[in-house]
Amino acid sequence: MEKRKQSYFRPDPRTWLLLCLLGIASILLVHSEIGGLCLFLGCLLIHLLSGNANKILPYMLYYIVFYGIGWAGVRLLDSSVGFSVSSMLSSIGIVGRKILIPLSFATALAREPTGSLMAALQAMRFPKAVGIAASVVLRFFPTISGEYRAIRSSQRFRGIGVGVVHTLTHLPSTVEYILIPLILRTTKVAEELSASMTVRGVRFSGETISYRPIHFSRKDGALCVFMVLIASAVFVLEKGGIL
Repeated sequence: MEKRKQSYFRPDPRTWLLLCLLGIASILLVHSEIGGLCLFLGCLLIHLLSGNANKILPYMLYYIVFYGIGWAGVRLLDSSVGFSVSSMLSSIGIVGRKILIPLSFATALAREPTGSLMAALQAMRFPKAVGIAASVVLRFFPTISGEYRAIRSSQRFRGIGVGVVHTLTHLPSTVEYILIPLILRTTKVAEELSASMTVRGVRFSGETISYRPIHFSRKDGALCVFMVLIASAVFVLEKGGIL
């Protein structure tokens, strides 16, 4: 069991943070369609090497969906549909495919334990209040998504919003039944997270010590270097007119 635990590689939270920043920089520098696809494939390879192979298929499906939305927007340009609708669909498809790269790293960062994330930010010399606030914000969206899934599950149990046809035919009432409980739960979650910040010492001016060990290993550095090499290679090939 000990050997199995030692052989399991868990990236440091700082690795996900650096990869997220590198992903943002790469999508700002690379503009071609093929270049964006190369960056996305490199992102999937990083997730595979970091032990997140179960996330590869959902990200590929998201990419295909956004590609389909962009393709539909381009095709609608030749039809009688308004230019605003077609351009909006095309923009959603392009931006969605690009934002998947840093968003996948940010999602992995949000799944890290709060203590590890705070310890990593403290090791990067971030102010304690900033570290706690960032940890709470990153915890907010996964918590809200869980609340949304619970609301949808409760609605389906009561026969509300079951199936695409039923949802579209009763769209106003379905949205109302989702939105009102979600707003109430959002307020409750915000209060709980605010109390969590106070408990974790956001107002404490002294030094805090984390009991969660963090270590930026060579494998973490290799993942970051790999992302830099991919982004640099794609950028150079794009500027050279190859991509």
